[in-house]
Amino acid sequence: MKATMQLDPSLDVVANRLPNVFVRHSRAGQGIFSEQIERLARGLDRLGALVIFPEGGNWTPGRWHRGIERLEQGGREDLAARARGMPNLLPPRPGGVLAAIAACPDADVIFVAHAGLDRLVSVGDVWRNMPMDQTIRAKWWRVPVGEVPRSLDHAAQELWLYDWWERIDAWIARNRPGGAEPSPTRRAQATPGASAGG
Repeated sequence: MKATMQLDPSLDVVANRLPNVFVRHSRAGQGIFSEQIERLARGLDRLGALVIFPEGGNWTPGRWHRGIERLEQGGREDLAARARGMPNLLPPRPGGVLAAIAACPDADVIFVAHAGLDRLVSVGDVWRNMPMDQTIRAKWWRVPVGEVPRSLDHAAQELWLYDWWERIDAWIARNRPGGAEPSPTRRAQATPGASAGG
């Protein structure tokens, strides 16, 4: 969870009593969080679950651009090109996900997607849309343990994760409630040469 979530007193009390990893934005990208996630995953039993948000945060135009820039600066133009084709999702950060998968060799993987909240990018958007009276759709995909590519190398596992991200992005595009168009900022993301701040 993001470390700033501890500012909510009720969440702080509950979350600090459950096994978790608080990720500090200033230290994101460091292996320490992958190691802590791996530790959590090793401690799971048959009834346990580990929830990870590989995007690292909620979608905003700025985060979408920065995620692509991070891939480009890291020499991953192949993944940056794929991320540009997914305007509904931030590029995944695979470190924690792949660490958890490796630490739990007998676990299935479940991907969850939702559509219907994409117009709510900022706190102001949420405030303007109160009370909220809209349809939200969700879909879950289960990848059985035998279909999770644990024996592949890191690069191949990253590509597997991006394959899933593309599938989820396409599902979101098809399942906006009421045929809603993406927000203007998201439409701009799919337009070559367009830019948005945030």
